[in-house]
Amino acid sequence: MSSTKFDTQLYLSRPYLTRKQVQRAQQNTIGDHRAYNAKRVAIVKFLSDICVQLRFPRRTLEAAVYFYLRYHLFNNFETEPCYIIATSCLVLSCKEVETIKKVNDICTVSLSLRNTGKVSGEVLENFKKRVFVMELKVLESCSFDYRINDAVHVDEYIIKFGKTLGLSYELCHIAWCIAFDVLKTELLLLVPQHVISLACIKLASGILDVPVAIEKSIQQFEMDNPMFSEAYFELLNFYINSFDSCDLKNVYQGASLEQFMDLKRKAGQEHGLKEPLEKQIEMDTYLTTSRTQPIRERRYVLSQSLVNNEVGK
Repeated sequence: MSSTKFDTQLYLSRPYLTRKQVQRAQQNTIGDHRAYNAKRVAIVKFLSDICVQLRFPRRTLEAAVYFYLRYHLFNNFETEPCYIIATSCLVLSCKEVETIKKVNDICTVSLSLRNTGKVSGEVLENFKKRVFVMELKVLESCSFDYRINDAVHVDEYIIKFGKTLGLSYELCHIAWCIAFDVLKTELLLLVPQHVISLACIKLASGILDVPVAIEKSIQQFEMDNPMFSEAYFELLNFYINSFDSCDLKNVYQGASLEQFMDLKRKAGQEHGLKEPLEKQIEMDTYLTTSRTQPIRERRYVLSQSLVNNEVGK
C-alpha cells in the first residue's frame, strides 16, 4: 500500500521583526547587500516618480515600499526583475489603501520611466502578465495580512499627533519630510507606522530645538518605549550614515550632519527592541526556512490560537 507525503507549512503573520531577525531572513535571499541597498533606494525613487505622475498620496507609496521590503525577506533578490516587483507592489498598494487606478495606467508609467521605448499593446500586455504573477508572492510574503496598511500611515499620523500636541506647522512639515526619508530605510519592517510618526516628530523637534513632551506622548498614544527608541535611533543613524542622500537637506537648509551627531550624543546609549538570542533566531523556522522551494500547501493565519489548534490536531 503506497502512501503520499502531504507537505504543508503553516505560518503565523508576523508583520514586524527585530533587526537581527530581518538580517537572518535576508541571509536566505540576499547575497550582495551593497547591491540590494543601492537598488532599494533606486526603487523608492522609481515608485515615488510613478506616484507623482499618477498623483497618488504618500500612503500609497508607503504601502508599496512595505510590500517591496517584505518581498525580499522571503524571495531571492535579483537585479533584473526588481522594477516588475516594485510595479506589482504598487498595484497591490493601490488596492490596499483604496487609491484605485487602472493597471494599464500604472504599467504604462512604469515602462515609460524605465525608457523602454515605445509602449506598444503587446509590450504592455506582457509586462502586465509578469506583474500579476508577482502579486501572489508579494501577498505571501505579507502572510495575506491586510491589517498593516489598512488605516495607519506615517504622514497622516504626523498630522494627527501634531494637532493633538498643538505643534507648529514648521515642525510638522519637517517631520513630514523626515517621513519620506523613512522609506529609504527598513524601518517599516521593524515597528508600526504610528510609532515612526512620533519618532519623526521628536527628530524634527530636535532639529528646531523646540521642546515636545515625548515621554508623555508615548504613554498618551499607547506606544511601546523600546519600539519608539528603535525608530528614533534608526532615523538618527540613517541621517548620520547617509546624509548626502537624504531629501530633508533639500527641503530644510538648516539641517546638518553635525546636528544629527549632536542629537545622537544627547540621546545617550543606543537602545531599542529586545533582540532574541542567536540560538532562538536559528531555531525560528519562520526566518530560516526557505520559501523558494516548491511545496504542496503553504498556509497563513493571523491568530496564535489558530496555530495552536492546528498543531494540537
